[in-house]
Amino acid sequence: MIRLTNAFLTATIAERGAELISVRNSAGYEYIWQADPAFWAKHCPALFPVCGRLLNFAYTFAGKRYEMGNHGFAQRKIFTARQMSDTHAVFTLREDEETLAEYPFPFLFTIEYRLEGDRLSINTSVHNPADSPLYCNFGSHEAYAAALPFTDWSVRFEKRENLVLREQVGGYLSGKTIPYAQNVRELHLSHAMFENDSLLFEPLLSRKITLCHKVKEVVEVSFAPFDNLLLWTKVGAPYLCIEPWNGIPDTADADGFLPHKAGILTIDGGKTLSMEHSLRFFS
Repeated sequence: MIRLTNAFLTATIAERGAELISVRNSAGYEYIWQADPAFWAKHCPALFPVCGRLLNFAYTFAGKRYEMGNHGFAQRKIFTARQMSDTHAVFTLREDEETLAEYPFPFLFTIEYRLEGDRLSINTSVHNPADSPLYCNFGSHEAYAAALPFTDWSVRFEKRENLVLREQVGGYLSGKTIPYAQNVRELHLSHAMFENDSLLFEPLLSRKITLCHKVKEVVEVSFAPFDNLLLWTKVGAPYLCIEPWNGIPDTADADGFLPHKAGILTIDGGKTLSMEHSLRFFS
């Protein structure tokens, strides 16, 4: 475990998955969901090299079929961790025999955490050391503790939004969109909203979203470089995931060829792609 601390916050990150497992303020309040297996035994998994679900949990590349579970393999791998200071740590993952069986690309996947006052900044990057292109997505899946009743919670958008939902059926995008809410600044939460899976909206005007409890701000998520933001919980569970992604789940009619995957990113040989999001924790 790596522990980062300053006068405002203490953050704990595990080497497995470079997963953020705790953020407490100076009064001891825990912001992060504590992975109760009765609901969901994870905290904040990192998503790589895909976000969401592949059609039939598989894809093809260079004439070969590969199988991969939801959100890729990074969440289960042990990262190399370096504590740079009391407030700064870097976690890295490279390809190995196991990853190459699922994903035939060399890579350097890096997650960098920095505590800065009441904010935790998370910079995620993928470097392609090869000469040929690398195809990937990455994202974040932070789960925040949200004590019941769940209806006491809401999310507040930076700007007023006309929310349009991307329909999901069985974990895949149907290709249809559904008008969800008009001219909304604050979206009040209920478990019924998540009976058909996560909420994946058309790209938002807002680049920040704030989780609130009875109107009081708890966590602000800034996700400027990421095209997609998802909200998710399990029905009945006392947490909410706020998830910046640069990819999307497969569509139900996907052809399975990785370079054709909707929203896939291409990183040319020798290049690096980085995106940062940050979490501000209110007292």
